[in-house]
Amino acid sequence: MAIDFNQNYFQLFDIECSTSINHNLLEKKYLEFQKKFHPDRFVNASDYEKRISLQITSHINKAYETLKNDYLKNIYLLKIKGYEIEDENNTISDPEFLTHQMELREEVEGVMKTLDGKISKELFLRISNYKKNYFKEFKDNYNNNLLQEASKNIMKIKFYMSIESDIKRDVE
Repeated sequence: MAIDFNQNYFQLFDIECSTSINHNLLEKKYLEFQKKFHPDRFVNASDYEKRISLQITSHINKAYETLKNDYLKNIYLLKIKGYEIEDENNTISDPEFLTHQMELREEVEGVMKTLDGKISKELFLRISNYKKNYFKEFKDNYNNNLLQEASKNIMKIKFYMSIESDIKRDVE
């Protein structure tokens, strides 16, 4: 019972290290790992084997959650290339984007007030499209080894994810 904890998550799942991954293959390999290493298989094993099983399963779960989420996967791709994103210290200095942020937040707040907490499908779709466009820009920048630009895309994606999260929270 062993896996190589020194492998990156792509190597662990034996999939190409890329911004685009085969989610069906990822899911298949994840389920194979679960069958092999899940703690339920080691109920009658020694304490050491149970502990190892938990460590392996935890590592596999973290890798799986990272790779199946495009945002987390992209941050991880930058990390593999030695480019760490520190959330607390990263700010967007693009004045045009900052203005866009403020205007979009104001628009969302206004719509939420006037529609009794219901966001228009058009506005939600527009926010989703902004996010998709930055995911595409990330992919282009990453593939061209423009890591600084790719990290800026990540910060912009995070902004749209935050707005989507706020909307969902306010609607509930």
